[in-house]
Amino acid sequence: MTKDLDRNYLFQPTFGNRPDKFLGRDGEIERFMDGLNEPVGSRNRCTLFLGQRGMGKTALLLELSDRASKAGYVVARVTAHEGMPSAIIEQLQLNGSQYFKDDKRHLTGINAGGLGFSFGLTFSDATERQYGFRAKMSLLCDKLAEKGKGALILIDEVRTSAAMREVAASYQELVGDRKNIAIGMAGLPHAVSSLLNDSVLTFLNRANKIQLDTISVQLIRAYYERAFKSTSIAISEDLLDRAAEATRGFPYLMQLIGYYLVQYAQLQGFIDKTTLDKAEKASQKDLENNVFKPILAPLSDNDRLFLKALSQHGDSATIADLQATLGSSGPAIQPYRKRLIDAGVIESPRRGELVFAVPYLSEYLRKE
Repeated sequence: MTKDLDRNYLFQPTFGNRPDKFLGRDGEIERFMDGLNEPVGSRNRCTLFLGQRGMGKTALLLELSDRASKAGYVVARVTAHEGMPSAIIEQLQLNGSQYFKDDKRHLTGINAGGLGFSFGLTFSDATERQYGFRAKMSLLCDKLAEKGKGALILIDEVRTSAAMREVAASYQELVGDRKNIAIGMAGLPHAVSSLLNDSVLTFLNRANKIQLDTISVQLIRAYYERAFKSTSIAISEDLLDRAAEATRGFPYLMQLIGYYLVQYAQLQGFIDKTTLDKAEKASQKDLENNVFKPILAPLSDNDRLFLKALSQHGDSATIADLQATLGSSGPAIQPYRKRLIDAGVIESPRRGELVFAVPYLSEYLRKE
């Protein structure tokens, strides 16, 4: 691979992509993989990943898919939609077919109907016609178990829907039947909150929940240093510090700043203050359009009023600060506090204190 091609693929600041080097989620990955080694039905074999836009949820699922495949699981990785049950079946059949290449037995008649398969992981015509998602998943789990494989379902952008209810309820029943199956789901905080409050899916409250937060700025600095050296782009120690600190540990912003630094420095071969200024400005614009605006769009006027009051105090404020800023004519604190925490927009690290969960959102609201 050439240096130029290396530079083009070094940073990939688009949603749904996985970076060349996965950074800062070792603990979350280890916790999930440990769960796959636990007995069927273990709480840690059902995991919910919560995080705002840009926290790396999709990239994490891609990484987990690769690692689980190497650990003996056949993986169905899908994005939540109404056709999801069928997509999961198809993914398991496609990804598991490699283990049945030598299985050329063509079964017919009663035997085919009884076993459920015509050959490999291909269902018999009778099974395709007569059975639904739950039964087909049970047959696939049994067939994969013959090869010593488990089934793992990974769902991105989870939300409450009929398809989600069918998949989750079927998973619970398959666990009850002691099938070797596990599930990992990722979504925005408010979507996961809605999922947990659904009357059919309350059992998911017992699932392992992992909050994806910002990552270490020092890790980002070390990665930037290695990345720029690998492409022979020179950068001083103080600008390296500034670039890493500008990310505030936000994975998407790390990719954005790195991407623009590489783009702007390609011709001159080094990064100076002007280059970094341009990269930060371009990154902020993308952050506003791709993260802040989608976060704020579904909020009510009073939600935004609450957030703007919080932003007047910087990145954090006490309840007393907010009450003083909003005054007697402002919205009541507690309902909006709870709703915005559930939506992952703000957090409460200590009793009576609120902070913004997404870096630079406070500055954006003050500017707006």
